Amino acid sequence: MSLPVLIWVFFVFITGACVGSFINVCVFRLNTERSVFWPGSHCASCFKPIVWFDNIPIISYLALGGICRKCKSTFSARYMLIELFSGLMFVSVFLLDVVYNVPNYNLVGMQSHQINQGLIPLNVWFTFISHVTLLSFLLTASLTDLAKMEIPLGITVTGTLFGLIFSTFQAWPFPDDIHSANTLLLSSKDWPVKPLMPQGTMAWPLWFPVFDWLDSHVYFHGFLASLAGIFTGTFLLRAIRFTYGLGRGIEGMGLGDADLMMMVGAFWGWQLVIVAFFLAVIPAFFFGILQLFSKGEQAFPFGPSLAISSVATFYCWKFLSPHLQPIFFEFQLLLILFAFSAISLLFISFVFRLLNNLRSNHVGG
Repeated sequence: MSLPVLIWVFFVFITGACVGSFINVCVFRLNTERSVFWPGSHCASCFKPIVWFDNIPIISYLALGGICRKCKSTFSARYMLIELFSGLMFVSVFLLDVVYNVPNYNLVGMQSHQINQGLIPLNVWFTFISHVTLLSFLLTASLTDLAKMEIPLGITVTGTLFGLIFSTFQAWPFPDDIHSANTLLLSSKDWPVKPLMPQGTMAWPLWFPVFDWLDSHVYFHGFLASLAGIFTGTFLLRAIRFTYGLGRGIEGMGLGDADLMMMVGAFWGWQLVIVAFFLAVIPAFFFGILQLFSKGEQAFPFGPSLAISSVATFYCWKFLSPHLQPIFFEFQLLLILFAFSAISLLFISFVFRLLNNLRSNHVGG
């Protein structure tokens, strides 16, 4: 990386650490059902206000040795680690979106020389801001879920509103041009196999071919794509929760998980929500094993798994899209897959219910 890019990385890290400091406030106060804006930062032991030079992310914790200047009570190292993680998270998104162009934005590729000199286009900055905003909400939701097995509605609803606003002004394939992308794809005779649909701030458009009236009304297209993501995120998981509960007789997941995917759908659209949910079983497996060995409990928060899966799905989208593209824009095929999945889930959950009843009767007998 060039020196100008390294300077941007430094400022991005500082910004991320400051956001991490606010995330600390949100997690602590939302878990105790208090306002995140009032009162100002203060020690949880002596309730004295923390002066600004004792509230600098990471540095203040290290300078004070993790203790309050006034009452000498200790602060958990978790606060500093979250600030550090948030800073590194911002840098990671900057590297993925801007420096290495992992989503393969055409604008970033065409202006790579200018970016290497530190001249980053505004469209690219807006894309970066959109992504770190979502990741900040996902981090906050995951930390509250880990702490209390609950995701406050205030986090997901606020994040969903931000996603709706960002998506409205960053319709697919932002930061690139929607009309040129739509024209290029329609000119191909090999659709839906080739060419691969370009990725934007949102993974894919609402539908392809993009309707003429959406092509010419870009903001409305972004708004509708976000609404489709919101609808899919919240109702898909609620439908799965209902179907599993119908067959199993118990709740399968919390409503907070559905709200979290509603937020993801507001930023990244309905297609990514579906893929991310099914891929979430991979991190969930490792979280479940860790929970079982550390606490001896089978129940564990599903929110962090959904968050990890959503981010991984987005940045692996260009590898997944060749296999998904022929499926996600065939309406009849989608209906068949949804119906098959629903019937399979109902059958499997009912079998689990029967096996559990047999085991209970055997133990009781």
